[in-house]
Amino acid sequence: MSTDEQRQFLESHRLAVLGVQREGKPPHLSPVYYVVDGNDLLVSVTKTRAKTKLIERAGRLSLCVLDEHFPFRYLRVEGPASLENDGAVELMMRVGDKMQGRPLPDSARPNIEERARNEQRIVLRIKPQSYYP
Repeated sequence: MSTDEQRQFLESHRLAVLGVQREGKPPHLSPVYYVVDGNDLLVSVTKTRAKTKLIERAGRLSLCVLDEHFPFRYLRVEGPASLENDGAVELMMRVGDKMQGRPLPDSARPNIEERARNEQRIVLRIKPQSYYP
């Protein structure tokens, strides 16, 4: 897949499996929704989950982006990851847009702000360095 094809694939899909290495155990895997931000990929995560602590420790992860339609292609992205305390609400709005296939109404923002606060949402930023299949 060429770089243009990879970017188009990432921008046209929304579901991925995030993998983080665990010491002495198989990788921790979890399904996530993501959005493209420049060259980076953003995922909404909570501060209190095991996944977040593993990301902090590892500093690097894999994201396997899935095509939700036959023939079910995928693209695995690997690279360093960082956690950001700011921007969770905007990210959740963007993820909502992508999940619904259209912009969320402004009336959804207060509920998303409350959810971000209650769930202690933060931003996971992935800087892809390698792409596979």
